[in-house]
Amino acid sequence: MEIKKVKSHSTTTLWSKNFLLLLFGNLFIYQGILMLIPTFPLYIKQIGGNDLEASLPFAVISISALIVRSISGTAADTFGRRPLLIVGMCILIVFNCSFFVASGIGIILVLRFCQGIGWGMTSTVLATIMSDIVSPKQRGEGTGYFALSIILGTSFATVLGIEVMKRYNFDVILLISTILVGGGMLLTQGISMDSAKKRLKPKRIKKGIRWSDLFEKSALLPAFLCFLHSITFGGIMSFIMLFGQETGIQNVGIYFVGHVSMILISRPFAGKLFDRKGHAFVIVPGIVLMIAGLLMLSYSTTTYMLIASSLFYGLGYGAAHPSLQAWAIARSPVERKGAANGTFLSSLDLGYSVGAVLLGLIATHTNYAAMYRISILFLVAFAVIYGYHLIRTKQENLGKNEYSEKLA
Repeated sequence: MEIKKVKSHSTTTLWSKNFLLLLFGNLFIYQGILMLIPTFPLYIKQIGGNDLEASLPFAVISISALIVRSISGTAADTFGRRPLLIVGMCILIVFNCSFFVASGIGIILVLRFCQGIGWGMTSTVLATIMSDIVSPKQRGEGTGYFALSIILGTSFATVLGIEVMKRYNFDVILLISTILVGGGMLLTQGISMDSAKKRLKPKRIKKGIRWSDLFEKSALLPAFLCFLHSITFGGIMSFIMLFGQETGIQNVGIYFVGHVSMILISRPFAGKLFDRKGHAFVIVPGIVLMIAGLLMLSYSTTTYMLIASSLFYGLGYGAAHPSLQAWAIARSPVERKGAANGTFLSSLDLGYSVGAVLLGLIATHTNYAAMYRISILFLVAFAVIYGYHLIRTKQENLGKNEYSEKLA
């Protein structure tokens, strides 16, 4: 009976109690965990680490989350959402607290890897719950607002983490992070979730797990495109502070204010445009704007140029990223939504980790401005692959229409 109530409600309005609890819970959790991204490198350097070691906490949690996501998506489809969500958030909180007493870079990295297990479980299950709540007719709009909570959490976390680290120390960062994750945990426990028994089809019960069960092949194309553009955003999150030091730009945290502002502006129409016209009408202009924004960032020498670059990149990212996730879900079978979200979010983590490490290596041999210009190549590759897919799909549809006309 609980499932029927949720389904009928989601078809009448997007803004149900379940959806609101999910958005705010997701916002708190993302903000709590991701505020450690810009501050961990500074902390590692404070305790004697070098530039490479400073980039590892971000890469390590992304790698472990990547490993766990595909398993979590399949497990959420099999055993239910709530058990995995509770376990995942408990892992996040426990290992957050462990950093208070951890000493030594090696121990910190091991604990950070373990925390990534909880992060992979939690974020995958939350995205899958969103897929359950939002009706297919509102897929683009609902996924867009869910992605907005992630983007807001990420951007607020970056600004909050930088400002708190300037005034206090890393222990205060950990305390705020733990409180935010705990608050998100309480909010998400109020969401009505369906049981695995009512959702699982008998024919899908198998002995053992096959490799193909760990990812959803129909979501691979959107996931790979997400990987490409996430590399560039990983470079922005990881190195924007160092870029500011290199160019002499003060208060580089304002970049994320512009970034978030444009995402907020784009959300009301981008999701609806996806639902009415399809993904191409949103993704194509989105990727063009991201390229323009990244190019402007690489040549920024003043605060005004920095803000302008954030407006272009933020508008493009706010249009393209949620549309890719909605597209991945739309392409996947209903009973594989968990695996589809796991596949998509795995590409996000992989992109962030590659962006942090690969672009960091590029910066050590050039500078951060050149690094951002070089990272544009990943967006160009995105445009080429996506453009080829659109052309091929159009040709296939024309062939099907011609065949139908001959039969008629």
